[in-house]
Amino acid sequence: MKEYIHKALPKQFETIIGNIQNVSYPARQGATSEVVFLHTDQGKYVCKRSSLPQYKTWLLEEAKAMKELNTDTSLPIPTFYDYMEEEDNSYLLMSMEEGVPLREALLAVKTNEEQVKLIQSFGEKLKKLHETSLPPEWEHQISWLDIQLKKAAYNLQHYEVDGNPQLLDSLLEQKPRAIPQTLIHGDCTIDNVLVVDNSVETFIDLSGVAYGDPRYDVALAIRSFIYDKSLLNAFYKGYTLLRLSKEEFDYFDGGLYEFF
Repeated sequence: MKEYIHKALPKQFETIIGNIQNVSYPARQGATSEVVFLHTDQGKYVCKRSSLPQYKTWLLEEAKAMKELNTDTSLPIPTFYDYMEEEDNSYLLMSMEEGVPLREALLAVKTNEEQVKLIQSFGEKLKKLHETSLPPEWEHQISWLDIQLKKAAYNLQHYEVDGNPQLLDSLLEQKPRAIPQTLIHGDCTIDNVLVVDNSVETFIDLSGVAYGDPRYDVALAIRSFIYDKSLLNAFYKGYTLLRLSKEEFDYFDGGLYEFF
């Protein structure tokens, strides 16, 4: 496998990462890209590779967003190093951050009190993201939700998605009331934040970052513990900015997310 990684990585990455001493992989690979951890004589790096056209587009969006957020904000995210497109694959090189995904951390702790602490820190970290000032060119008057609904219609016609025409019609007819947009993560699940010392510290997988509807982030954040009252209350104790109604949760998690 190490030999394969040597052959697959773009040559231009070598000047950044140095000699690869070892490679490792996350416990769970994402559905849109392959991830490898590179342990080198210059440090530790993460390389993501995407092959399908839709996912290559998302990887490019992640590279652009990461580069701009590194420059214009102090958000706790990986450092962008390089991006490369080849005929069959696209590659994104970034720093390897400390920590384990929140999903793994929740499984590792032994008590509900420890889980509550983790989830409250998740809410606190998401609040800080939603309160972060945007990069100057990101703010616009166009509704993020309207853009996502158009993308949902496109994805329904061109890709395999979990949604269907009836669900899309329902989303178009039952749009929730508009609220002020903020910086959002865009895929804020318990797999996409890293825990260090029993606290959520870092956001990863940033292809969906945008000036958008914060309710989408909240819906995806709580989807894994929506029926656990103690964890749900812990999240909102940390987050404090808004609380989703059942209808809002269903719209964003059980509706819009089905097309992405």
